[in-house]
Amino acid sequence: MLHRGHARPCLRAGSLAATGATLAAVSLVVTGASDAPGTPPSDSRSAQSPTAVHTLRVPGDGALRPSGRGDVIAALAPTPTANYGMVAVTWDQGTAPDSLAVQVRSRVDGVWTPWQPLEVDLDEGPSSAEEGDVRDGTAPAWVGRADGVAVRVTAPDGRRPTGVQVVTIDPGNPAAETAGSRLRAAAASNGRPITRAPKFPAMPNIVSRKQWGANPKLGDSCWDPLYGSSARMVFIHHTVNSNDYSRSDGPAIMRSIHAYHTQSRGWCDIGYNFLVDRYGTIYEGRRGGMRLPVRGAHAGDYNTNSVGISMIGNFDEAEVPRGMKNALVRLVGWRLGTSYAPALGGLRLNGTRFHRIAGHRDAMSTTCPGRYGYDWLPRLRHRVADYLSRFDSKIEAKGDRLGKDVTGPVFIGELNIGDGRRTEFRKGAMFVKAGAGTHWLSGRALNAYRRMHGPRGRLGFPRTDVRATAVAGVTTLAFEHGRTFFVPSRPPRTLWGRVLQRYTKLGSVSGNLGLPTSSLVVDDVTERARFQHGTISLNRSTGEITVTPR
Repeated sequence: MLHRGHARPCLRAGSLAATGATLAAVSLVVTGASDAPGTPPSDSRSAQSPTAVHTLRVPGDGALRPSGRGDVIAALAPTPTANYGMVAVTWDQGTAPDSLAVQVRSRVDGVWTPWQPLEVDLDEGPSSAEEGDVRDGTAPAWVGRADGVAVRVTAPDGRRPTGVQVVTIDPGNPAAETAGSRLRAAAASNGRPITRAPKFPAMPNIVSRKQWGANPKLGDSCWDPLYGSSARMVFIHHTVNSNDYSRSDGPAIMRSIHAYHTQSRGWCDIGYNFLVDRYGTIYEGRRGGMRLPVRGAHAGDYNTNSVGISMIGNFDEAEVPRGMKNALVRLVGWRLGTSYAPALGGLRLNGTRFHRIAGHRDAMSTTCPGRYGYDWLPRLRHRVADYLSRFDSKIEAKGDRLGKDVTGPVFIGELNIGDGRRTEFRKGAMFVKAGAGTHWLSGRALNAYRRMHGPRGRLGFPRTDVRATAVAGVTTLAFEHGRTFFVPSRPPRTLWGRVLQRYTKLGSVSGNLGLPTSSLVVDDVTERARFQHGTISLNRSTGEITVTPR
């Protein structure tokens, strides 16, 4: 059976009377100039203002009266702040009761909003073995532009987490802000209807970290990206942000989530590998390479070999928009399809069985990705399967014939290289091109090919696998425009052009010249290669070939 974690319902506080709690302490983490918390905010934002994170302590009060749904165990009275677009609440790891509920109010355009519940998700993020020094917290809420905050935290048994803080984040407006036209193009290409399955699931249009303004100083240096062996499955999340945001808000929401995960939660980077907004715009999340199996921080013990994709919005309250659905089909289809992972069926990951396309709640005690998001997952699986129905990979077929013991799992999925394609496996690489065939390279042969810049280099695509020659222990590999020879205990030798043609006509490794002792050397005048028993030279000006025995 497929695993279903014990679902904890979204924790929402009831209507409570406002408290008289006052600002007790201020902890400020700023990545650029901004207004100080507790002081009147400025009225304008610099055209290139950086992201700023402000933290206020939420005091506890044992004398606070219990409400109908639980005791108010911590509260912050309405407090002026610097301008912010996103708000969340955090506390010391492992100190919150399961029944904790959190609400906030924001001052927007001079008016205080109604109390807004923040989803408490104790299981999202890295496992303790992956990143130990982190904080627990709520999902962040996007409010657009506010300049005041109030908080109340409740728990039926009155137990209070320690170190409760409210975090407000100003996403800033860096010079790298993505242009509106680029966002519209990305949303239009990804969110449009899918009328027919493609022959190849190409990478969709994705807004890169640089384009949405990721700041590499926000925690990313705490470790280099870590990788699994392959992208074996996908976990679908939702950010529990407001569903009422504009297309142009997307980069600011991305910067805010990035800052919250790194500065407030203590993660090494944004937790998700990709995020998708309601218009169909796809954003690159965690750094390390969009095509690589980067370990995220989204599903605890199941981060390795899974891809975390989060829908920007709250899909406990609203249906998943059509543009977002289409973008998810394209994104999941590309990520799983090019890794040769099926959309349907299940697998075992870290000892637990999941659907290939699973919801966050399947792994952890949460309702993520919301009731509407989760109810749509069976349809997503079948839509992705349909999307991949015309994809017939010659590389996958040959990999199956060779077997996983030879190739290992897919590390970088199949991608277009000029007129052909390439897939990187853990133990080598496979290349395919019409007219050249499908060929497997590994070890010395692959390393030598990469030094010659692979398919984009002088040699073009492989035309053979590595083959034995008439000389014992010597092997060769043919390409569209050259050939490499491998002699034990000697560097590989690569020849091409008319020098290779003459060497082949003279009998190659079985001829009088013997084995190559150099690769082809090219200068302004000649092309020359040395052999055991002579030299072949081409005069580039006259076109004359000279064979010099020795």
